[in-house]
Amino acid sequence: MIKSRYSTVESLKIMGSSSKEQLGPNIDLLLWNVYKCKKKGWHEDFVTLMTDKDLVLLQEAIVNSPFDSHFKESLKHQWIMARSFKSIKTNIITGVKTGSTVAANKHYFSASKHSEPLSKTKKMLLATFYPLTTQAQSLLVVNSHLINFVAFEKFKVHLDQVFQTLKNHDGPIILAGDFNTWNKKRLKYFNNLAKLFSLEEVKMTRQPRLNHLFKHLDHIYCRGLKVVNAHVHTDIHSSDHYPISLSLRTLN
Repeated sequence: MIKSRYSTVESLKIMGSSSKEQLGPNIDLLLWNVYKCKKKGWHEDFVTLMTDKDLVLLQEAIVNSPFDSHFKESLKHQWIMARSFKSIKTNIITGVKTGSTVAANKHYFSASKHSEPLSKTKKMLLATFYPLTTQAQSLLVVNSHLINFVAFEKFKVHLDQVFQTLKNHDGPIILAGDFNTWNKKRLKYFNNLAKLFSLEEVKMTRQPRLNHLFKHLDHIYCRGLKVVNAHVHTDIHSSDHYPISLSLRTLN
């Protein structure tokens, strides 16, 4: 029997302090799978990229690392992390992390029903709700990392779980993350669900990567918001995913 390298955590951790009362009317966002902060230069790139961001959505984020102080001592962003698993060897915990200049007035997280086959770890979703300057409704932000090395039916179960989070929300939505849509069947099912919830994918100029089978894994879908600009930072190589910057505007 192979001894597991990871132990289950599946809990929430909140760090830092927000600096604003409400989001909008302009919202700047950063989306990035940070590859567990393994690559050289990650922190320098991160600090530069997130300087002017209202929302920061990270996948494969970590805690119990040398970078913790950036999040724990932040006076600009409240950071909420949905923790999935801990490395038994290093004590480092991995999950998804959302930062915002506004404190969430509600949050929710859940782990995928199924596990990745080799590591036996689960993927996470984190839903956070934020007050807006222009509306009585809250903005729902769903930060997700979809299960990867499994058959379509298990992927489908996790994606249904993500969209279930949107079901009772009438206001604006941002759904973003690493969705592991590396084949047509996965992406088609994703887009069909997005249409049911009146979500539109943010269009952007991409540069396909060999290690992603030349498919795009990172996506941003929106509802009730105007897309002003989207940019993929193909000059940043401190992760196996390119960071994405997005500028949005709330609707009156």
